[in-house]
Amino acid sequence: MSPLPRPSAPAVVQGGLLERSDELATLERAVRDAADGVPVTVVVRGRPGTGRSAVLAEAAALALRAGLRVVTAPARPAGSRAAEAARGIPGAPLAVLVDDARGAPPTEPVACLAGPAEPRPLLRVVAGTGPAVLGTGAAPRYELALRPLSAHAVRALLVAAYGENAADPLVPAAVAATGGNPAVLCATLRRWPAPAPGPDEFAALADQVGRNHLRSTLARASERTIALVGASAVAGGDFSFDQVCELAEILPPDRERARAELAGTGLLDSIAHPRVYDPLVADRVLGLLNDSRRHELHERAVASARREGLPEAVLGRLVAQTRLTGPWVPGALYATGVHARRSGEDAAAVAFLEQAMDRGAAEGLRTDVLLELARAQSSLRPEAADRGFRRILAEATAPDRTAARLLAADLLTLRGGGGDVAAALCAAAAAETMSAAERRTLLGLRKLALGTGPAATAPACGTVAPVKSPGGGSPSAFDPAEAAAAAWRHCLAGRGIGRARRLAGAVLTRAEAGLFTPRLVAARVLAVSEDVDLARDGLERIEAEARRQKVGAAIGQALLGLAELAFRTGESDEAGVRLAQAVAEVPRRHWHPRVLSRLTALEALVALESGRPDLAESALAGVPPNRHEYSLGRTHLLFARCVLGLRTGQIAQATAHLHECGRILQALGCANPAVVPWRPHLAMAQATVNPQAAARLGAESLAAARAWGAPGAVGAVHLWTGRALTGPTALRHLRTAVRVFAGTTTRGLYARAVAELASALLDAGRPTQARSLLDEAVAVGRAAGGRSVRRADEVAARFAAQPLTSRARLSPAQLRVALLAAEGRSNTAISVELSVSVRTVELHLTHTYRALGISGRADLAVVLGHP
Repeated sequence: MSPLPRPSAPAVVQGGLLERSDELATLERAVRDAADGVPVTVVVRGRPGTGRSAVLAEAAALALRAGLRVVTAPARPAGSRAAEAARGIPGAPLAVLVDDARGAPPTEPVACLAGPAEPRPLLRVVAGTGPAVLGTGAAPRYELALRPLSAHAVRALLVAAYGENAADPLVPAAVAATGGNPAVLCATLRRWPAPAPGPDEFAALADQVGRNHLRSTLARASERTIALVGASAVAGGDFSFDQVCELAEILPPDRERARAELAGTGLLDSIAHPRVYDPLVADRVLGLLNDSRRHELHERAVASARREGLPEAVLGRLVAQTRLTGPWVPGALYATGVHARRSGEDAAAVAFLEQAMDRGAAEGLRTDVLLELARAQSSLRPEAADRGFRRILAEATAPDRTAARLLAADLLTLRGGGGDVAAALCAAAAAETMSAAERRTLLGLRKLALGTGPAATAPACGTVAPVKSPGGGSPSAFDPAEAAAAAWRHCLAGRGIGRARRLAGAVLTRAEAGLFTPRLVAARVLAVSEDVDLARDGLERIEAEARRQKVGAAIGQALLGLAELAFRTGESDEAGVRLAQAVAEVPRRHWHPRVLSRLTALEALVALESGRPDLAESALAGVPPNRHEYSLGRTHLLFARCVLGLRTGQIAQATAHLHECGRILQALGCANPAVVPWRPHLAMAQATVNPQAAARLGAESLAAARAWGAPGAVGAVHLWTGRALTGPTALRHLRTAVRVFAGTTTRGLYARAVAELASALLDAGRPTQARSLLDEAVAVGRAAGGRSVRRADEVAARFAAQPLTSRARLSPAQLRVALLAAEGRSNTAISVELSVSVRTVELHLTHTYRALGISGRADLAVVLGHP
């Protein structure tokens, strides 16, 4: 038997059935049960426009193919010719399909459609919007809940209409303007066929179509129901049903009937506290009201909320839609803005807080509003947020505004947008305050904003002038900002690693919650001092707290710190994962240039460690050099450009970048090679043109690394110096690097050092020693991953190619002698085997050793690849 014909508009059916494979499979099971004589009830629930009719049409087609007779509501066959054919089969079981059911018992449509003489239906498919589609007496065997389309499904429909290239730019606008509603989306596509519109044009048309769809949904409703839907859009779930009825002016005797009618619209997700199910639909409901009615509803809602004592956040949401004024209005708007920011709705928070400022927030409330506004703007307009933080530091001078001033100084310094301006503002605020504790914190944040070492700032390295109380008492208690600044100065100077560790550890353990900048700097110090576990634990706790407080800049910098820590320990793959998380958390355009330089430099170094110089070059090209910027971030960028130059053979450019990098670091007072190792890399750049300068730079770097005292820094300088030099000196440095890294937990760097030593031994004509080391490097490198395994594989490839190269260097006679010697035969045995004199064998072997660069016959088997 032929199935029911599909509707003539294929796009609508496609939209209604897209992402409905599970639902269709359930329908097929239900139809099979009915065809086998088992009574089945299927309930299909969905909001208006989610494809209920398309699902019912598919159910009708499946029922007809199974030999059932199909009757649909309202009192017409599902498809004229097919229904007549189905009814023409005597004794065929009955299937009843009811659309838009609103709580009627399931037997009612059967009686009116099939007639009293019809047998009881075996298949009932009832579709509706509310939770009581079948009333209270039915127990459906299957329930289907139709959801809005996902972004993936929206894109599929756009691709079908406009093609791949035109669809992708439209997806965000289409999802936002349609809410994934298949009816709205498909109607929009029909009204604008190819070629594709622009995103704004599509969004405008979809909004118009959505309003028309809402009008058609409400066209069947009573005036009472329409009034209730409008009041529910205003109430937003914060009012009870009776309070919403008061807003809509529904009298108590009519409220129970109004409740049932309201549930039948499918526009609400709660009746006890009425709320339109989607903010997009709520906006459209309010858009259907005229201005005077809309303002009247909001003002009445404000009066009701104040009378009932609803929270200030609710009051602020309502008053924002009115022109009401009064001393309570800014406070209500502020509370709503705080609630929106903590809920992750930063754009809404900015709107509420700006209204609070415009409506007269004064005195202490003004400072609180400015602070929350700047925090909300951080994820949307970081430059505006920086201006807000600066404004708080400059204007909030009241003694009770200490917390606001410190938080503003912290967040301004944290984002990197402070620099000299933030340092000056912190100094000015410190001069104004009467609190010794606040003064110490502000001066500590000032030092962190400058980010310089002892050679560039006073006091001298490691000294922290105690701040006396105004009455001349004892020094103040421990201050995290001051301690972090002192630890950072030790770190930059490369002296006093023990004191730097103690200060940084105290900042992380004693300042469990509070300012973010000191803790992030302390974790960075511990990474440089190679206290890996403490640094990682601190950064993870900072990230967790920043997520709780919705401070995006702190989340991003904690992830950046974890990426830098992973890279330092040789885990370049993990570093790449952390970098991707940081950029996903904070869009690249929202990073301050100083911090973005750090981020980009690390991205380039990770790409180089992965063997992708093209990606490194692309990342560095996105941040043009600023010759007037003298910050640590710029030195990271210059260093990454230098490493790229060394890997790609652009030695002159790499040398120029390193000279500039060293000049800035010296001006900043940074002498620690564990911060930016520019000297040993400059030694590698000058190794071929000026070996004496390379040796001098290596010695200077080694002295600085030993002065700092971190084992990894010492091992790294030995590794880089060994790569820069040649001969026995290079081997000595590389052996020391292997020995140092063997005592650390950085297995990746140990494998890298072993691979470099194996390569150097191979160059020195000691292939047997190199072979044993290479086996270890490959085993450890594969466990560690990243650049270490790639370098071990590169050296292993040299070994694999060596036998062919070595054999090609020998004459046939020399090769015959060398192969026999590699088997362990004596010169006399070889002379007998080849019928030559012993002297001839000796001469052949001497020439072979010289040609292959080895010291004796012990290396022949490895060099020639002979077992």
